[in-house]
Amino acid sequence: MAYLKLFRVVNLLIIALIMYLLRFFLFEPAFALDNIVNPFTELQFAMLVLTYVFITAGGYAINDYYDIGMDEINRPGKTILRNKLPLRAGMNLFFVMTAIGIAIGLVLAYQMGSFSMYFFPIFVAAMYWFYSTKYKRELMSGNLVVSFLAALSILLVFLYFVLSFTKTNQFPVLSFPYIKRAVLIYAGFAFYITFLREMIKDIIDVEGDKEFKCTNIAIKYGQKETNLIVQILSYFFLAALLVFAYFSWQMGKTYLTYYIAVILIPFFVYFIIQLRKAKGKGDYRSLATLLKIYMVAGILSIQLLDLSNQWG
Repeated sequence: MAYLKLFRVVNLLIIALIMYLLRFFLFEPAFALDNIVNPFTELQFAMLVLTYVFITAGGYAINDYYDIGMDEINRPGKTILRNKLPLRAGMNLFFVMTAIGIAIGLVLAYQMGSFSMYFFPIFVAAMYWFYSTKYKRELMSGNLVVSFLAALSILLVFLYFVLSFTKTNQFPVLSFPYIKRAVLIYAGFAFYITFLREMIKDIIDVEGDKEFKCTNIAIKYGQKETNLIVQILSYFFLAALLVFAYFSWQMGKTYLTYYIAVILIPFFVYFIIQLRKAKGKGDYRSLATLLKIYMVAGILSIQLLDLSNQWG
């Protein structure tokens, strides 16, 4: 159980879910529309997913290793390392899980005959390392890196498919502009919601972060000001969501529009209301949980994409 908590198994399942949703509800319908063959076998796509699940698990382990002092202040008695597992396990598991992930990724790159695919797993693993050892403690850098990594779970599926088309000498000409727009929309969604959540987590962890000389918005400007910044960014997101709903309706994506109007918009309005009322750590922890649920709810809307009506 300690290992499951250290690796944030729920988060890993979310990453796998996102990648498979993109495959089944965006890419495979696109292949059918263009009458081309999926360049990945079942096993090869599973290898793609496992590559980044293992690398991400390693990233969580190294993050807990370097954050142990801060976490013991922010969540006393609740840390996995030192309480349930030896501290050194965090570093060891990073190398083990990362090595497994990179190995699977390299085998996949060899099978697909793509030189660029060799680079991606190493790049992602390096991002987790530098985030934990450096960027996390810098103003904005850590939040931006985590948000970028969240968007990568979507962008990487797109990049792997694009690179793999050279193997089959087929390209989804008709559907490619639509695929590109859809991927950018959902990657932007993942980035933005993760960025909001990271700012809220900064408020929660301000005591431990301050003790270890971290610099973030909550430390630099204070809780009240950070809350206001998150509110302003939330209103921008809500406006973008309304525009997206309008264009979805205009393009005849009825079910997607209903999903946005009935679930995503009211959900986010509720989040903003709770944000405006938030005072203590308990309130902000609830808000962070809300945003994680909201992320999943937003990604699930991929099932409602309809390639028969493509965005302009």
